Amino acid sequence: MSFRRLMIFLIVAVTMFAATAAFAGTARTYAVYPFEINGPSQYKYLSRGVQTMLTSRLNWTGHFEPMAGSADLKEADKPKDAVAEIKKVQALDVDYIALGSVVIVGKQASVDVRMINADGHSWSKSAETTISGLIPAIDSIANDIKGQLFEKPGSKKESEEEKQREDARPDSPVNPDFVTAAGSGKVIESTINPQFRYQGGTETPGRWRSQTMKFVNRGGFVEDVTGDGKKDLVVLTEKDIKVLSINGQHLKEVAAYKYSNRSSGLRINGIDLDRDGVYEVVLCTEIERKPYSYIISFKGKTPSVLLDRNKNFLAVVKTPPNFSETLVGQRFDPHRTFYSKDLTEYSFSNGALVPIRKMKVPEFTNVFNLTYLPVKDDDYKIIVLNKYGRINLYDKNLEPVYESTNSYNSASVAIDTVSKLRGFNEEKSSERMDHNYFIPMPVSVVSISDPHKKEVLLNKDLSIAGQLFSNYKNFSQGEIHAEFWDGVGLNLAWKTRRIKGTVTSYGVADIDNDGADELYCIMNTFPGSLGVKHRKTLVMAYELNMPAN
Repeated sequence: MSFRRLMIFLIVAVTMFAATAAFAGTARTYAVYPFEINGPSQYKYLSRGVQTMLTSRLNWTGHFEPMAGSADLKEADKPKDAVAEIKKVQALDVDYIALGSVVIVGKQASVDVRMINADGHSWSKSAETTISGLIPAIDSIANDIKGQLFEKPGSKKESEEEKQREDARPDSPVNPDFVTAAGSGKVIESTINPQFRYQGGTETPGRWRSQTMKFVNRGGFVEDVTGDGKKDLVVLTEKDIKVLSINGQHLKEVAAYKYSNRSSGLRINGIDLDRDGVYEVVLCTEIERKPYSYIISFKGKTPSVLLDRNKNFLAVVKTPPNFSETLVGQRFDPHRTFYSKDLTEYSFSNGALVPIRKMKVPEFTNVFNLTYLPVKDDDYKIIVLNKYGRINLYDKNLEPVYESTNSYNSASVAIDTVSKLRGFNEEKSSERMDHNYFIPMPVSVVSISDPHKKEVLLNKDLSIAGQLFSNYKNFSQGEIHAEFWDGVGLNLAWKTRRIKGTVTSYGVADIDNDGADELYCIMNTFPGSLGVKHRKTLVMAYELNMPAN
C-alpha cells in the first residue's frame, strides 16, 4: 500500500472513530428503580419485573441508554422527597431517574411512572389496564417517554393513513383460545403469571371437539342440506359424501352418496340453488385427469342427483357485485390443465348448466384457488392462492398489489397436471414423472365482530417436512389466522392457538345449532407419518363470543 493511500485510510479511520465516540457521547442516560406494588402479595414479584421491562423498553442505543448496574438498584434506595430525587440523579451521574408504582385491584391494574432530571423537573405517564395487558401498557409508556424526549420514530402520534389502517382492523372474538395480534381489538383478561404463555387444555372454556369417526376426509362444509332446519356437517371422503348430524357435540351419519370407484374426489361445496334455505352439494371429481362434476340434493336425507357427470371442473365462488354464491366452471383442456380464460359463471336451470359470462380473472386462476374480498362500497380485491400456497392479491383491474411470505390452505388432494404438446401423444404414466397440482382448501371471507369489516380466514401451513418436500401436505398441526385488508396488504388481526391434527376445511356457522355462530375446523387426526392409514375424522369448534364471568 502506498504512503498516500495509508494516510487516507488512517484519516478516514480516525474520523469514523471520532464520529462514533461523539455519537456515543450524546446518548442520555437513565436509571429505573424497582416499582412499588400496591396489591395482593402474590404480585410482589412484579416490582423487579416491571423495573426490568421498563429499563429494556426505554433503551434506544446511541440516544437513551440505561446506567450500568441499573438492575442493582434497590427499593430501599429510592428517594423519599424532591430534594433527595435531585441528589440521586446527581449521585448516579445520569440524566434521568424513573420512579413508578403499580396498583392492582382484582384484574385491573394502574401503572404510574415519573421521570426526574437533575434540575428537579419531572413529568408523569400513567395507564389503566388489566394484569394481562401490563406488558403492552409498559410498552406504550416507554414509547411516550422516548417520543417526548426525542420524537423517536414510531413513537409519534399515528398519521391519518396509519389511523385508517388501524381502524380497518376488526375486533378479536372474546375467546381464550384466540391470540390477539399486537395492537388490535380486545385484550383477553387472565390472572395467570404474564411470564407464562397460556396454551389451553382439554377442558378449555369456549372450545369443544367431537368424537372421532373412522374415515379420512378431504374437506367439507356446514349447512342445512337435509331440510330439517338444523345445520349438518357435510364431508368428502375417498369414496363418498357423508352427511352427519350434530347433536350435543356428537356426530351421527344420516345420509351418504357414493361416487364411482374409479373417481378421485377433489372438492365439495354448498349452494342454495332454489333459495329455499336448503343447500345442495356440488361435487367435483376426476378420472384420469378428466373432470366429472355433480350437483346432489340431500333433502329428506335421501340423495338425489340433479346434475350428473358434467365435464367441467365445478365449484362455488361468491362473486361480485353481490358476492352471492355462484356456480363457476372450468373446461378440461388436455394441453393445459387449468387456464384462467376458461372460467365461466353458470346458472342451473332445468337440470342443466346455463353459461352466463366469461370471468375476468388474473392469470393462473382456477375454480379452486379463487376468492373475492369485498373492501368498501363497490370495491373489492381478488385473492388467488398460487401453486406454492402463497396469497396473491389483485385489485379489480387485475393489477397485483400484495403477495404473502407464508403459505396457507394447503391440502393433500392433488391432480396430475402433465399435459401433452399439440401433435404429440401423451407420455405413458410409467415413463414420466408425475407433476401434481395440490388443490387448496377454500378460503372463508366472513364478518365476525363487525358487519362492515371483512376478515379473511386462512389455515397457516405448519410443517417442517412440508417446507422441505413440495409433495408433502399432511400437516401435524395448524393455526387459523384472521387477516384483514389494511390498505397495503393482508394484516393479522387474531389467530387460534395451535391445532393438533390436519385441518382439511374450516368456516363460521352455527354448527351446534345453539343460535350462535362458531368457528369450526374439520380435521383428520395425525398419528404420525408412519400411521397415515389410522387417521380419523373429527371436528373442533370455538365459541366466538364468550359470556362474561
